[in-house]
Amino acid sequence: MRDAEIPKLYKQYFVDKQDERKMLFEKIVELYNPQKGIYPGSFVHITPSFFITDMTYIDNDKRISGFFRDENVLSYIIKNKIYFNSPVVNWYQSDFSNELPCNEKYFDIMFSFYSGFISQSCKKYLKDEGIFVCNNSHGDASIAFLDKDYILIGVIKRNGIKFNITDRNLNTYFKKKDGSDLDKSKVLKKMMGEKYTKKGYAYIFKLSRRPKN
Repeated sequence: MRDAEIPKLYKQYFVDKQDERKMLFEKIVELYNPQKGIYPGSFVHITPSFFITDMTYIDNDKRISGFFRDENVLSYIIKNKIYFNSPVVNWYQSDFSNELPCNEKYFDIMFSFYSGFISQSCKKYLKDEGIFVCNNSHGDASIAFLDKDYILIGVIKRNGIKFNITDRNLNTYFKKKDGSDLDKSKVLKKMMGEKYTKKGYAYIFKLSRRPKN
């Protein structure tokens, strides 16, 4: 097998922009030890596969079909993985809000970065007590915070390529600058978070499904 090269799209959108976020995924794995992950809205951000053995990627962009079919992508993951087992990489070129060919309550961890309301559309695929990591660029962290099935357990801070995770003073986050309550309908309509007094790069929630009455 030839030496794996950096896949072109991954290099263009993540390596060249210094946005691989390797330290973030490394820290998440150290804390929560997930074995199976799902990443709706991933595009070609394959960094999680360096740290998590079994990853499923979902994106509506037509380019991901050719990307994941390229044997060099798997070779590059194998070259960069930190675990002993062979990587499992599944992918679906699909809108994540549609029904997906994934088992419900199957994944240990779910990621949501710069996409829509993954916390709602894909909740059913996450195990009970599973971990949900999301940012607030499209308001998904706000919607997760308002969802009683999710419990905020950590905040991610970013400084360039460096990341830190804290569980301190979590009750001080998602507080609006004007002191009013979060407006779920406004977040859903505008697809963006509201203006908070404190914010992180991203947030970590635990899924704890409430019994249905």
